[in-house]
Amino acid sequence: MHRRFFLVMLFLSFGSVSAEQYGSEPFNSGWQVSIDNDLWTGQSLDRDYTGGLALTLSGKRAQDYLVSVDSLRAGIDGLLAFPGLYEASPYMSFHSQQYGMTLFTPDDIESTAPVYDDRPYASLFFISNTEFTVVPSRDRAYVSILTIGILGLDLAKDVQSALHSLTDSDTPNGWSYQVSSGGEPTAMLTYGVQNNIYSSKHQQLKLEYEGNLGFITDVNAGFSWRWGRINSPWWAFNPYQGKYIKQSMPVFSSNKDDEFYLWAGARLNLRIYNALLQGQFRHSEVTVSSSDMQRLVAEYWFGATMEFAKKYYLSVLLRGHTEEFKGPSARSAAWGGVVFSRVY
Repeated sequence: MHRRFFLVMLFLSFGSVSAEQYGSEPFNSGWQVSIDNDLWTGQSLDRDYTGGLALTLSGKRAQDYLVSVDSLRAGIDGLLAFPGLYEASPYMSFHSQQYGMTLFTPDDIESTAPVYDDRPYASLFFISNTEFTVVPSRDRAYVSILTIGILGLDLAKDVQSALHSLTDSDTPNGWSYQVSSGGEPTAMLTYGVQNNIYSSKHQQLKLEYEGNLGFITDVNAGFSWRWGRINSPWWAFNPYQGKYIKQSMPVFSSNKDDEFYLWAGARLNLRIYNALLQGQFRHSEVTVSSSDMQRLVAEYWFGATMEFAKKYYLSVLLRGHTEEFKGPSARSAAWGGVVFSRVY
């Protein structure tokens, strides 16, 4: 009893992670825009995960929007008894909602015929809701994300064609052969656990574990690290949460100005299923067979984040992974990203 009281009081009095700042979730805590493109790696390539765009809205408002899947996410959490992992201890919960898209192409985008010996064209337009729960006395945090989207929309061709027209790039001609061409609903449920391993004034390290069920089904484990001028708690920065593009996560600020830090991480995925490669229920002209899927996929990421004005943040990053499928066209992939955040 005395030990738990001491831990809670210690947390409440810890200057950079005060309950006054983080304990009560505001209605609107901020927003974030994420933009990915494989051309930002400096290579003249347009293939694999070729790009993505996402807008994240953070705060209690994510639970109240007319178009929201948060109540469905919370209902599934209750059925699976996920809150039972943390409800016995004092905790803080934060929420966010994300709208986004991701685009995937083979190496040869000029071909008007199906490209059978490479990854298929694929697209996903989605909405997702997240609950992020921190248990200070355990140095642990829990992640619950529900993503609902549509595969195979013709809009993907329009988006990429417009971007290539602006940049005078090759015209993509194979979108009629994309996975689930014509459109098909899909979904993914994500659960994760974060453990604070080490935190100091200038460095933080955490181990993370995650499971996904849906259009990507896998289990994974890895680490996230950051170093520099850090004035926010260990759980406030979450580059680990990403399925190609950065997933929906609440945004947080420091309690001081002028944060600047470098960061990196890696994880190993045991991949069971990926609809963006294998297709789903609807017929797809080009897919990767289950026997040609790589079951172990390693990912890495590194970047830098700076607070360039009061509560405005800019991150630049590079992410990549090893081969996702087997065969003569198998290859690793990498892409660059820019993340712009405004925190209230």
